[in-house]
Amino acid sequence: MKKVFLFLFTAFTLTSYSQIELESILEGGVADARALLQGYVEPFPTGFGNGINGGWYSTAKTHKLFGFDIAVIANGASVPSSAETFTFNNADYSNIKLEDSSISSAELPTLFGSQKLDDRPLLTFTDDTGNSISTSSLPGSGLKEAIGYNVVPSAMLQAGIGLFKNTDLIIRYIPEQNDTDYQFSTFGFGIKHDLKQWIPFVKRLPFDVSALVGWNDVKSKFFIDPEDQPTQALEFNTKTFIFQVLASKKLSIFTIYGGVGTTNYKTDVNMLGSYTTSASNTTYTDPISLKYDGSSMKANLGLSIKLLFLNIAAEYATQEYDVFSLRAGFSIR
Repeated sequence: MKKVFLFLFTAFTLTSYSQIELESILEGGVADARALLQGYVEPFPTGFGNGINGGWYSTAKTHKLFGFDIAVIANGASVPSSAETFTFNNADYSNIKLEDSSISSAELPTLFGSQKLDDRPLLTFTDDTGNSISTSSLPGSGLKEAIGYNVVPSAMLQAGIGLFKNTDLIIRYIPEQNDTDYQFSTFGFGIKHDLKQWIPFVKRLPFDVSALVGWNDVKSKFFIDPEDQPTQALEFNTKTFIFQVLASKKLSIFTIYGGVGTTNYKTDVNMLGSYTTSASNTTYTDPISLKYDGSSMKANLGLSIKLLFLNIAAEYATQEYDVFSLRAGFSIR
């Protein structure tokens, strides 16, 4: 699991940022650098916040008392084409401007945008000494060019146990993992409760109906250059919440399931450490702190198959960023 998380996060943080020098975005000062990164980074925390709320269940039916399940969940949040660029307005910046003075705004690539120079308008950075530097806007990660589409992956390890009154307690947990290049941990919990037992006419319906409430907290930190710059790191902290009403129908070894409800997330992105600009030789410490949040309606539909104790499921969810989830594990009712 450590290797899975290392790949998932570093593929979209260190790999992308290795194409640029983080110091370069500070040439125009902290305020402008923060504004520029806010739009550039946005698809990653948005996709991750939507993605980790996937795969909470593969049936609306709750466990019997002390029945349990253990599952590994992989999610992929699809980044829409509209998130491949963000709008840069000269008026929003003090020291960073479009080099082409004939225009006041332009579409720049986000982290999931184009790497082509023709798609990256030139920017002029003016530092606090009055020096100007012209450079292309930041490049995309190259993911779409590599695999044909943009997706933000995430993964979870989850266990559930049946308690009283047809209620399941769901736990998502990975203790803090530490390595030279990264740190991460995750904790989440959820409650799934059978609704049919409380509503007389619903009891007679030929399928299961329940409600789900879930919460996630994922903390991660990735060191950019641990040997030469041990203080420099990118930190991502994400909290999510989900509420859904669920329904499912078992057909032999198959179960069709789905749900409707709402999902939301909050993410902090921090640029930690000391960075010295090359033009003005100015040093900034912990210069950037970004905040993202969002909420949307969520509807998902899935299919699971159970072979003895093995359960495999796949689902698709429509929400702010659509999410595809795969789930594999063991279940004993």
